[in-house]
Amino acid sequence: MKKLDEKGIRKAMRGLGREGRGRVIQIILESTLPGDIPLQILLLQKYLKSSFDIIGSLAPNIALRILRELSVKEVVRAGLVSKKWYAATRHPALWRWHCLRLTANDPVRVKVPADPQGWYPLYRSLHHRESNFAGALPQSIRFLNGHTNFCTTLLLRGKRLISGSYDETIRFWDIETGEMKKCLQVKKPVSCVDFLAAEEVFVVGFHDVGRVHLFSSVTFTPLQQLAGHLNGIRAVALSSKNLVSAGADKALVCWDWRAGTKIVRFGQQTTINIGVQIVQGATEAEGERVVSVTIDGIVRVFSIKRREMISQFKLSELGSGDPVLNAKLFNVGSAPNNMLQWFAAKGSQMTCATKSIILHLQWNEGEDEKTPADTTAMSPTFSGRTLTSPTPSSLNPRSRAVSSLVRPTQTSTPQRRQSALGVTISSLPKSRLSLGTPSTPLSSNLSASQLSGISPSPLSLLPRSGTPLSPMGAPLSPMGAAGADGFAIRFGRAAILTAPPKLVALVETPDVAVGAVDPRKRRVVTATRFSSRAGADRRVLMSTHEDKEMFDVLDGSVGDDTGPTADHANPMFSSSPSVNIDANIIPLSGAWAALAHATPERGVKGLLGPLPPKFAGLATPEKNPMSMQLTHEEVVVGCADGTIYVMNFLGHEYVKERPRAEEGIVEDEKESSEEEDVSMDRSLILGA
Repeated sequence: MKKLDEKGIRKAMRGLGREGRGRVIQIILESTLPGDIPLQILLLQKYLKSSFDIIGSLAPNIALRILRELSVKEVVRAGLVSKKWYAATRHPALWRWHCLRLTANDPVRVKVPADPQGWYPLYRSLHHRESNFAGALPQSIRFLNGHTNFCTTLLLRGKRLISGSYDETIRFWDIETGEMKKCLQVKKPVSCVDFLAAEEVFVVGFHDVGRVHLFSSVTFTPLQQLAGHLNGIRAVALSSKNLVSAGADKALVCWDWRAGTKIVRFGQQTTINIGVQIVQGATEAEGERVVSVTIDGIVRVFSIKRREMISQFKLSELGSGDPVLNAKLFNVGSAPNNMLQWFAAKGSQMTCATKSIILHLQWNEGEDEKTPADTTAMSPTFSGRTLTSPTPSSLNPRSRAVSSLVRPTQTSTPQRRQSALGVTISSLPKSRLSLGTPSTPLSSNLSASQLSGISPSPLSLLPRSGTPLSPMGAPLSPMGAAGADGFAIRFGRAAILTAPPKLVALVETPDVAVGAVDPRKRRVVTATRFSSRAGADRRVLMSTHEDKEMFDVLDGSVGDDTGPTADHANPMFSSSPSVNIDANIIPLSGAWAALAHATPERGVKGLLGPLPPKFAGLATPEKNPMSMQLTHEEVVVGCADGTIYVMNFLGHEYVKERPRAEEGIVEDEKESSEEEDVSMDRSLILGA
C-alpha cells in the first residue's frame, strides 16, 4: 500500500482557490461509505469549534493586551490568519506600545506621528536602527574636515560635537549638516575635554602643560586657568560644583571651578589615570566623590569633602572565586600587554577595557531608606542632567526620591537670564531631531520642563536657572533627559562606593586600542590599532551585550499614557546579576566597509557630502582611530590625521548578507514547522 503523502496533499490544497478546496472536500465526501458519514460530521464539528475566533470576539482593549504578549514576529504572522486579525495586528495602539518599548532606553523622546497609522511604519524604522546596530551595519557616513593633527578627544551632546586635537584647536560641529560652528585656538595640544551643558561651560586639558582652562561655550572666552599639575593633563571631569583633573604626574586635583581655587590634591597614584568620574554621594552631607581608574587596573574612590581616599579595588580580583573568571582577570592591569586602554563611565556604571577584554561594571546600589537621594554622576560623557526612570513594581515597589541636585524649571515661555558666569542668554523650549525617514519622520521634543543645576553657592558670580542657547542658534538638548513618551530614565539609586563594583559582563575582543560605550543599551564600539605594517588588523568592531535572563518589565496597559515602564535604562540592574562572558563582537560592514578601500573616483552608497582630500580609504594608518563616541543613533570616530567621520545607523540601504549555510537551516526550520502543523491537526481530530 502506497504511503500517504500528507505534506504533498497540504501543499496542493494550499495552492488551490476557495472553489477548488470546496470541490476537493465534495469529492472526498462523495467517495466515503455511508457508515463514514457520522464520523465526517463529528470531524467537521470539531474543526468548526477549533476555528472559533477568540481574538476577534473580544473587546479591542483585551485583544490588544493579548497581542502585546506576542513577539513582533508572531504578531506579523498572526495578521495573516484573517482580515479581522490583520486589522487587530495593525491597530495603532499596539505599535505605539512597541515603539515605546523599543525606545525606552533612548535618551530622547520619540515624536508622536501626526497620523495614528504612522506608528507601524515608525516601528519599522526603529526596528531597522536596532537591527543595524546588532549587525554592525552603518548606513551612512559623513566626514568632518578641519583638524590637521591627531583628533585626541570627542564629546557628543545630542547633535552637537566637540572635538580637540594636537593642532591646538577646539572645534564645535553640527553632525547632521557637517558644518563647523566654531574653531577655538587654544595654543596647546589638547588631550581631553568635558562639557557642562547646564552652565554652558567646558574645560580643556592639555597634553604637555599642567593646567586646565575653563571656557564659556556661549562667548568662547576663557573663564579660569587652573594650574596644579607638574605635567600634562590626561583626564578631566566637570560637575555643577567641582572640577577634577588627572595629570601625567599621577596626581588628582579637585577644584572649585567657579572661584578658581584648589580644594584638595590627592598625591601620586601608582601610575597614570586613564579616566575620572564625579559621583554625587547618597546625601548632600556626603558631597561629591571622585572615582579614578589607573592603567594598572586599580579603581580608587576619593571623598572631596573629607579630602581622603575612602576605598580602592583591583579589577583583577573581581572574579569572586570563579576559576574561569579568575583566569581571565588574572593579568588585568599588568604591564605591558594587559594595561587598561580606555575607560567610560555614566551613573553607577563603568566600562574598562584592556587590549583583549572589555569589563562591564556596576557599583552596588543602596536601599532607598538609607539613601534617599538618587545618584547623580558626571563623567567625560555626562551632560549635567540627572537621569531618572520609574521601575516596575514587581522589581522594586518602593518609590524613589528625585535627586536634590536638580529642580524642574518651566520653559513654556521664553525667558532672559544670566548664567553663573555673567553671560546673558535666553532659555527656550528644547527640541532635537532623533530619527527621521522620508515617510515617517521621528524627532525628539523634550518635555516642557528643564533641569537647572544646584542652588547657587556663595561662590557663584550670579544666580542661574534654565538652560541657555547653544552657539548653533538652537537650545542645547543634553543627552539623557527623558525616555520614550516622556517617562524619564535613571541609572539607579545611590551607589555604594565603599564596596567593590560588580562585574556584570566580560566581552572578549581582538587587540583593541580605543573605544566608547552606550551604557543604556550596553553597547560598545572599539577599534584595533591601524598599524602601518603589512597585514595589520585594521577594523572597527561592535558588541551589544544581552543578559541571558531578562526581566519581564513590559507590563502595563497598551492604552496607558505613560507607556511601558522599564528599568532597561539601567540595563545592568539586577538583584543578583550573573557574570556573562561574551565573545560576540562583530566588525563593521555596511557603509564603513564600502569606504574602507574606496577612492574619490568611486561612488559609494550612503556617503553624505564629499570625501576628504587625498582620501585612500578608512582602513589605512592615516585613519587610525584616536577617539570615539557612541550614541543611540551614531558612532563618531576621530582619526590620526585629524579627520572625523560620523556613522549613522538609520535606514536600510545596507542589509546583512545571509550565509548559504544559514539558508539551509532556514529550509530545515520550514520543514519542521510543517511537521508541527501535521501533529497539531492530528491532535484536533483525535483529542477529546
